[in-house]
Amino acid sequence: MQSPHPPTPLPAPPAVQIVVPPSASPYQPAAGFQQSAMSYSFHRWLMLGVVLLLASVVFVEVMAMDGIPSAVDYDPEKEGAIEEMAKDTEAHADMTRVISSVSSIMQAFGLGMIGYALLRESHDEKYEHTALRVTAVIVGVLVLANIAARDLSLF
Repeated sequence: MQSPHPPTPLPAPPAVQIVVPPSASPYQPAAGFQQSAMSYSFHRWLMLGVVLLLASVVFVEVMAMDGIPSAVDYDPEKEGAIEEMAKDTEAHADMTRVISSVSSIMQAFGLGMIGYALLRESHDEKYEHTALRVTAVIVGVLVLANIAARDLSLF
């Protein structure tokens, strides 16, 4: 009779490897975003900024073409003509103020978009000359500083 063989050890189970996907960086766009229609494009931001600037100029010029009410447009013989002219002059001044405010807002947005596009383009990881990147940073900072300092006064 033979002695029983010692039991052969069972092979160890394979080590469980937990694969943790790298966490998405909050500074990088989501996967596939660069191909979407809503992704960042320097040319798109620059174009939108310029369009806003031009539209703001058109708004102000439309009010300048209209002009203030003139005395020749009212019949001096008619009762209440002076009050009507004063009321129309005040309404024109109010409309000019509103249009000028909308124009200023559009200019600020347009310049902000241009400044943002310049700053973002200068920090992209492209192989552009350093002088071009530095120039884009300087111009972007000047544009944004212009917006910030527009209504700044020391008095």
